[in-house]
Amino acid sequence: MRQLIILVLCSCFTSVFGQFGGSYTYAYLNLPPSARLSGLSGFNITTFDQDVNFGFLNPALLNEKMDGQLSASHAFIPSGMSQGYVAIGKQAPKWNVTMGGGILYRSYGAFELTDENGDRLGSFKASEYAANWGVGYGTGKLRYGANMKLLYANLESYSSFGIAADLGAAYIDTAHQINIGLVMRNIGTQIKPFVDNNYEELPFSIDIGISKRLKHLPLQLSFTLHDIQTFDTRYDDPNAAQEVNIFGEDSTAKEKKYTVDKIAQHLNVAGEFYFGKNLMVRLGYDHMTRKEMSVETRRGLTGFSMGFGMKINKYSIDYGHEFYSLAGGSHHITLAANLNELFK
Repeated sequence: MRQLIILVLCSCFTSVFGQFGGSYTYAYLNLPPSARLSGLSGFNITTFDQDVNFGFLNPALLNEKMDGQLSASHAFIPSGMSQGYVAIGKQAPKWNVTMGGGILYRSYGAFELTDENGDRLGSFKASEYAANWGVGYGTGKLRYGANMKLLYANLESYSSFGIAADLGAAYIDTAHQINIGLVMRNIGTQIKPFVDNNYEELPFSIDIGISKRLKHLPLQLSFTLHDIQTFDTRYDDPNAAQEVNIFGEDSTAKEKKYTVDKIAQHLNVAGEFYFGKNLMVRLGYDHMTRKEMSVETRRGLTGFSMGFGMKINKYSIDYGHEFYSLAGGSHHITLAANLNELFK
């Protein structure tokens, strides 16, 4: 536990800072890779079981239960967009480590190609990919892991290559059914930028989370703080209406201290209910999504997520839905099976 605390303190004083407001590239790396994660607010770094998809967000969660686990996910998103992730896990007994990784893709669909006068010249597509491979190792209650990611993006005639890494740690207490996770994600750079000599930042983030399985209720609660290296992640809307008091002074000139909201912008909350061993129901909430994507006069369920999982014979089926905005949300489906059991 002492090593984990030291790693947390070192991470908080790192000289690498996250970027917000569209000032970084490869933002698709923050997408949930599976339907289960979509149902759990889109982000979770502490769930420790056989699901190989959690290794994409925190490689320290890679463990021997994932040996032979194969998973394929696809999400349907409004406006013809889609994303998916195919992952596999493998135990290496010789080195006492678990390896896992896969291919993440994001497609933005087809667009019309026009000139400056609006005349149509044809069409083009846009897509992004990430190939990742990680290693997880555990000793006692502590676990450590690292991911390596190769990144590629193609947007019309522009393309970019990049490389990134994740460093993770986890404290797994099975006796008290409590897990703590810490990860530094997307440490890297563009090798080839979209525009020559215009190198953009990656979505670097330091995240910490905790999960607790309740003793007298079939429920696991998870709380995750993301981007803790930057306190204020709120969107500064330049079009926000200014307030003028009776003296003709601009009241917005005095900075308001949205302390509670600034903290909540980092928070993802999720719950996973277990109805026996073959059925799970999930609920989640992402405060940042709700604040950035909802309409002030009609917020609806923006920022919330839900889903379920079923085990049928040797197969697992998961569904997750994230409410992005009033315009709609994602429908995420994951199919998984263990190859060691299928080919016995």
